Amino acid sequence: MSQPMANVINRSPIPAHRVSPYKLARVEKVDLPDAGRGQHWYEYVLDNGRSTITGHRRGSLKDVTAHAHRYAEQLNTRALGSHSVWSTRRTDAKAKSR
Repeated sequence: MSQPMANVINRSPIPAHRVSPYKLARVEKVDLPDAGRGQHWYEYVLDNGRSTITGHRRGSLKDVTAHAHRYAEQLNTRALGSHSVWSTRRTDAKAKSR
């Protein structure tokens, strides 16, 4: 299977503590240009109330749906369950003033 292509669209600024988890909004069959000819391609949409992620993946409806659910779970784990790898871990006064 190929890697998905995904686009993220931000709708409005909502504080991080009020972000909802991503959920699968829909999966539907699509036609892709020459590169996907002869293959079954689906578009999936993940939504969290603030952002929408749209991706395309080749495979069966069952496989694409399972991938989209795993992808949403991974995004939620990274966004809601732990600290960002980009945030500071320093606890001194200099870090707090940033």
